[in-house]
Amino acid sequence: STKYGLGYLLSDGSTGVYFNDSTKIIVEKGGERFQYIEKKTGDKVDTVKEYKIAGYPQERELMKKVTLLQHFRNYLYNENKQETDNGKFEPGYVYVKKWMKTKHAIMFRLSNKIVQVNFTDKSEIILSSEQKLVTYIDLKGQRSEYPLATALDSKNTEMAKRLKYTKEILTHMLNGTTVPQGQLNEDLN
Repeated sequence: STKYGLGYLLSDGSTGVYFNDSTKIIVEKGGERFQYIEKKTGDKVDTVKEYKIAGYPQERELMKKVTLLQHFRNYLYNENKQETDNGKFEPGYVYVKKWMKTKHAIMFRLSNKIVQVNFTDKSEIILSSEQKLVTYIDLKGQRSEYPLATALDSKNTEMAKRLKYTKEILTHMLNGTTVPQGQLNEDLN
């Protein structure tokens, strides 16, 4: 939603919203508890507050965001009738820290340092810095994994093209710069 922010459903069944003011909110699969995340000016780390849906501070701004979260959650669950695993909502939860949309893809940088790129052609790249692994899901939905250090040199040219594109977008995202039109490698087809 360009008006409010980006709503998303994670594979563990939790639902989150990255609001346009850069605050974030995520609710567990069961919908009983949520966490509200914000970064105050000058702080280097996010401030996380956890509440129960049945009893949180009735501040106007927070009430509005919880209502929006519930709307996003209902919509996403109805649109994605797919099964999600039974992951537990724990203090080490995962949420979208940053995201960026380009002509060919949408990129998510998650709080667990995983980067996921969903391309408009339905292929995906997932980068795990902890496991030092690139996961590529091709146009047919087939999954393959490559060591991060050598993935760009892979014989899988489709994956290598998308990985190069991912690297360019990620550089802009981490530097906080916008992506100039025409600067990125546009030949992904």
